[in-house]
Amino acid sequence: MAEYVFILGSNWLLSIAELLVYVRNRGYEAIVTDHSRHAVVLDFKKKMSLEEIVEMQGSLGGCYKIGRVIQTYNIILPTNAYPTDGKPDREALDIIKSCPWLSDLWQNPRGKKIKFGVSTYPVLDGKASIQYRKFTRGLDDLIKNLLLQKGARGADYFAYDEPDKRKATRINLALWPKTISKNNLLTPPNAEILAVFTMKNLYIARTMVIYDAMLQQYRDESRPYISKEISTSPKVCRTLLNLAGARAGDTILDPFCGTGTLLMEAAMLGMKCIGIDIDGDQVHGTKTNLTWFGRDIGEQVHFEVFRGDARNLTNLVSKQVDAVAFEPTLGPVSRNRPTAREAKDIIKELTELYREALAQIAQVLRPDGRVAMTIPVIVSKSGPVSMDIKEMIEGTGLGIYKMLPADMIKSLSDYDERLYITPNREVLPERKMGQIVQRQLIVLEK
Repeated sequence: MAEYVFILGSNWLLSIAELLVYVRNRGYEAIVTDHSRHAVVLDFKKKMSLEEIVEMQGSLGGCYKIGRVIQTYNIILPTNAYPTDGKPDREALDIIKSCPWLSDLWQNPRGKKIKFGVSTYPVLDGKASIQYRKFTRGLDDLIKNLLLQKGARGADYFAYDEPDKRKATRINLALWPKTISKNNLLTPPNAEILAVFTMKNLYIARTMVIYDAMLQQYRDESRPYISKEISTSPKVCRTLLNLAGARAGDTILDPFCGTGTLLMEAAMLGMKCIGIDIDGDQVHGTKTNLTWFGRDIGEQVHFEVFRGDARNLTNLVSKQVDAVAFEPTLGPVSRNRPTAREAKDIIKELTELYREALAQIAQVLRPDGRVAMTIPVIVSKSGPVSMDIKEMIEGTGLGIYKMLPADMIKSLSDYDERLYITPNREVLPERKMGQIVQRQLIVLEK
């Protein structure tokens, strides 16, 4: 058995759901043994190779870092060692400061110049019973001194101790992937240490691979055709592809391809692409982007892109596809909240559109194939208006694929309702504060 910790995106539940689908699709035997709002710990029956971990990180949309667990402490220990109230327990402090796991990272630091950093991930944002900042800075200084005592020629650490760029009130004591890449912290003898807190334990892990933020930014900004008004984020596209069970070599269909963001992500993962869009300009943009991507990587990208209506795709797509992933039109763009009646009318119209498109999709999808898509939740003046999924899939030949399977989750968490995982979910939210049209993700199977 081997434990690995996965650092999650802001939508932690969706990140876990995607990870579990990926693990099961690839034939790994693993279960969730612990989790927080920032990380999840998976216990794998067999130790993964570095190549497998690199491929996993490169495929996932909702995971920023993967590390191998090298030490586990009961949460009582750091709580007593670094309490927010009262004096620290000297014995608990000494146990943590002994760092028995240090040799797992540096067996022989003598004569080496070492750069490192400790990235701390708390259980939840906000008030906590542990002084996370004091813990992190103390561990940074302690590791530096221990390395110098063991003969290192130099030891310097990187630390992030500023308000979170995404939310100023959120505690952030973790290094960003860009910082890690820029300073080669994953190149031996350098290292990043993950300190992951849950309600039960403190996990110390060595980072093995991180999300390549700079490469993703380059490709997202350098592609020749960009339409931010309708583009789905590359991370959500990766998540949709994984939920649909897509793998390298598969033929992927996006029947609402827009500017081709999802198809570019599929191409990056070695998939063959078929795209359809009703807008001729978007079809041209998708073709341009995929052609550019092929030139950029120096490899041929297999794609077909057609102008047409998703409700008539069987007249456009003559071959069987392995998986379908897409974000359809989510309704009209508005600066003001609609009335409940207006929202219901929009949802009704979209339900009919999706049902007709899904009926066509089912005819070209392989027998055991899956469909991953987003559906809207419209925030009206009277509250959110959601789509009736059963009505949407009625007569399509598709059924609901449930996410977060109970047999893979040992850690449901009874400690705090904010941490509870409801298993076997039919939909998962992918929402952004303030948006009138919110998203939900759903997976269907043939």
